[in-house]
Amino acid sequence: MSEQIKITIVMNDEKPKGKTDGTSDGEIELTQESALPLMPALLKNGLMDGSFCGGRGDCGRCVVQFLKGAPLPTGLERSRLEPEELRQGYRLACVTRPKADCTVRIVETGNVETPIVTEMRLLSENVDYSSRKGYIIAVDLGTTTIAMQLRDAETGAVADTYCEMNPQRRYGTDVLARIQVSVDGRGEELRRLVCGAILRGLGQFAENLFKKADEETLSDEPVPVRETGKGTGAAAESVSLKGNLVDQGHKEKGNAGKILCMCIAGNTAMEHLLLGLDVSFLGRAPFLPVEKGLQSITAARLFEGMEELRENLLMADGRAFSDMPVYVAPCMSAFVGGDIVAGLYALGLLAAKAPKGREKSKKAEKTGLAEETEKLSGNREPEKENGSERHAALLIDLGTNGEMAITDGQRMIVTATAAGPAFEGDGTMMGTDRIALTAQLLRRGILDETGLMAEPYFTEGVRIEGAKEAAVRGREIKNGCYFTQKDVRGLQMAKAAIRAGVEILWEEMGRPGIEKVFLAGGFGYYLDVEAAVAVGLLPAYMRGRVQAAGNTSLAGAYELGRDLCEKRLDAAALEERTCLAESRNLAETERFEGLYLKYMNLGEN
Repeated sequence: MSEQIKITIVMNDEKPKGKTDGTSDGEIELTQESALPLMPALLKNGLMDGSFCGGRGDCGRCVVQFLKGAPLPTGLERSRLEPEELRQGYRLACVTRPKADCTVRIVETGNVETPIVTEMRLLSENVDYSSRKGYIIAVDLGTTTIAMQLRDAETGAVADTYCEMNPQRRYGTDVLARIQVSVDGRGEELRRLVCGAILRGLGQFAENLFKKADEETLSDEPVPVRETGKGTGAAAESVSLKGNLVDQGHKEKGNAGKILCMCIAGNTAMEHLLLGLDVSFLGRAPFLPVEKGLQSITAARLFEGMEELRENLLMADGRAFSDMPVYVAPCMSAFVGGDIVAGLYALGLLAAKAPKGREKSKKAEKTGLAEETEKLSGNREPEKENGSERHAALLIDLGTNGEMAITDGQRMIVTATAAGPAFEGDGTMMGTDRIALTAQLLRRGILDETGLMAEPYFTEGVRIEGAKEAAVRGREIKNGCYFTQKDVRGLQMAKAAIRAGVEILWEEMGRPGIEKVFLAGGFGYYLDVEAAVAVGLLPAYMRGRVQAAGNTSLAGAYELGRDLCEKRLDAAALEERTCLAESRNLAETERFEGLYLKYMNLGEN
């Protein structure tokens, strides 16, 4: 059995986090078994934000410095850290295993904050915040961020917004890392983390609605409520608005109406973790989800076993939300989840496959795919079917995983590809800034089309002027931040995978004319399209056809929630639409490798 060792933690900041247990100011004393890595103890005591690479040692954000009792570096640490850094006691908390009593300094890491996009550029703005029918809560359950909105059920106006970083990030920034954590027996902890975030959003919405209710002049007419079995007479016939925000029997008047339902959209793994489903099959071939269909439950079921969190986090009695309907958007495959389904629904692209000759659905008509458009240039000339030109629309959601969907209004094909962290940024700049900088270096001749930097940049990297002074591998860089040859290679691999995926979808669809390209999510929202074309992320023929759609997942969650709650959309019909989508596994596609290698090169094409 391993012996217990004492670890003294020294913080960079003046007010250390966690419990001091009698130690001197600025120090925290921990004990653990000598056979264990340092990271779990730091996470348990809130001394580090998370293991962003899932303990693989890839991200370098968990660098610590041993001031006393440094263990010998592992082979991974020797490959990730410089010899001088190792001599100074720098180690990776996720892999280092202290063998004796030691003193460790937590190294501050500066990171560019990830912007959380909640806008949907395709929806009309509405500033009327008075709700006559009630409210819908929309939730975009992202791998990196969680965004929630309280929206008017009738007008779509946003009454309140809540955002935070996904607290599961402490166990890895990608879904595969979190799948492994769940398989290792910590799935319930992951579920509670994300449920806690959603409860915090509910608490904010409840508090603000109560404030609005207090400001209004309520009608003298008593508000009818469901029988509770307590009391008789007039006292049992009326109740304060605060205790009944979600009561479906209410017919409140005024601004603080009832919350009708909540709809959550996320990728397949995030939804599985939220619902406490087995994710082990998502991490290995043939990559089959336990459940793909629409989930219709109650808030009581979603937050089951979390009564103490409900009481602590909600401004109202937690039971007020127990009966609230909760919808979790259906998925299309292990890698194309409810966030894409919601986005397609918001854009009017989720059309059912209809037999030849049958009139297209209203959703298909909304996109205008059947309308005549000018012919496309180059090798993307629209193919003809029965003498008429065929057109299609693309939805691309760029992030750690790049999900894509193409539809001609009747048929839909979807796929996803692992893009890695290149589009997410690394703490020095956003992923979109990387695209813009790469395009600039190409124009200046510092980069060639193969991605090689000219000297001295190949060795030293390119100084990022005006970038936030941040940490590279966890240490503060005194002379600024640099864009290196390694960064270029990561970007090349990510953009090659996305570009190859787009090409395969287009070919599988029969080479139709691409009428519209919707870029979803924060990356698409801030992307410079010209820079994306310049580096070859997007083909040149897409110029003038690309539209940054904003947070389509959040917008779609609202529309799905509203239409399901108000019976505008039949759940069975929704599942039929999603089941009709054809999913492609790029790894099993013969042409993927060749296209991937082709598009590794930089430049417009």
